[in-house]
Amino acid sequence: MKNSDRRSFLKQTAALGAIAITPALTSCNSSEKTIDMSGKFMHHVFFWLNEPDNVEARKTFEEAVEKLASIETVRYKHIGKPASTNREVIDTTYTYSLLVVFDDAAGHDIYQEHPIHDEFREKSYLWKRVQIYDTV
Repeated sequence: MKNSDRRSFLKQTAALGAIAITPALTSCNSSEKTIDMSGKFMHHVFFWLNEPDNVEARKTFEEAVEKLASIETVRYKHIGKPASTNREVIDTTYTYSLLVVFDDAAGHDIYQEHPIHDEFREKSYLWKRVQIYDTV
């Protein structure tokens, strides 16, 4: 196997492995409350911005992605950036990630059809790539 093929395989495997263990987390402790994650529908989206060093583009993206959390079926959200970990199996090439949690697939479906989500998709000129992992 060529090195580039191996690297690509390892990155994909790591991403899928991280997503696969997410449902095993039955709760998430925060200073505000404990969130029961068992049986939830999780929608994890990774974005590669066209201009990751453009401050205005990042601000526009952050404001738009933050607004998604106001959709009534969203129970939990996390907006993140790549951590500073540095191992071959970790993909840190994305600019932002969004994790939103719903009670069930029906909540996710409402989110997908919501006008706020449609408004967010109109900002797709900001990113060159998006990768989505849904888990239950």
